Amino acid sequence: MVLAFKVFKKSCPNGKLTVYLGKRDYVDNLTKIEPIEGVLVIDEEYLKGRKVFGQVICSFRYGREEDEVMGLEFQKDLLMASEEIIPANEKKATVSKLQERLLKKLGTSAFPFTLELPKSSPPSVTMRPKNETEGKPC
Repeated sequence: MVLAFKVFKKSCPNGKLTVYLGKRDYVDNLTKIEPIEGVLVIDEEYLKGRKVFGQVICSFRYGREEDEVMGLEFQKDLLMASEEIIPANEKKATVSKLQERLLKKLGTSAFPFTLELPKSSPPSVTMRPKNETEGKPC
């Protein structure tokens, strides 16, 4: 039996760091949220003993970017998860089939990671304007 995996790839502009993920959508089935599993490939020369952290940040935009002037921002950020990826954390030694295959293919500069969202993570969010301003909730 042949297992086929669809992989999503995102690289930084200078090409020194690339993230591979098995999927983009994660399900909250009320008892557990699927973990975000992937592989990070980083240029060894670029790393030079630095630490690398992975974060899941939800950005809520309720205005246009063009309207942001004089320090006003129409965006709120919510940090959902943060974990050190490099140096590799020894306590999490389990890797998924997808990560295992990617590690074989990508070589020694590849590092697996798993980000767990907290159980208290909301499946949806409503943003309400302050009492003194008028407008509909987002």
